[in-house]
Amino acid sequence: MEEPEVERIAERFLGGIGYEGLVEIEFKRDSRDGRYKMLDVNPRIWSWHALGRRVGIDFPFLQWRELCGVEVPPAHARPGVAWVHVSRDILGSARAMLRGALTPAAYCRSLCGPLEFAAFAADDPVPGCMDFPLLVRRALGRIAA
Repeated sequence: MEEPEVERIAERFLGGIGYEGLVEIEFKRDSRDGRYKMLDVNPRIWSWHALGRRVGIDFPFLQWRELCGVEVPPAHARPGVAWVHVSRDILGSARAMLRGALTPAAYCRSLCGPLEFAAFAADDPVPGCMDFPLLVRRALGRIAA
């Protein structure tokens, strides 16, 4: 999502602390005043960094350019790609369905567009296969709690 207000806030904050490099900043729109508020700043590689490749931003290459002192041009993502962490997505969607906030058909439609998976890759399926036992463990932990 391109949101000039979010970009302005992030750039002002990062410039103010002198930060350069890869960073994830989370924002949430405050329904009380309609403004975006910064929630979290994470300078570490995060689990959805691979989404960049699918939306046209090569984060490792941009980081390499910065480390080599080469100018890093502004990058803008192609919209419309969904990031899915299957073990978390299934549980969250099931809870939303139980509350009546999501229908099974709507959930299935959400999986029809271009997707980037958090743990699954056709060329390395093992992490994705390990996601299912994690799903079971999380579900059992929630039931026991």
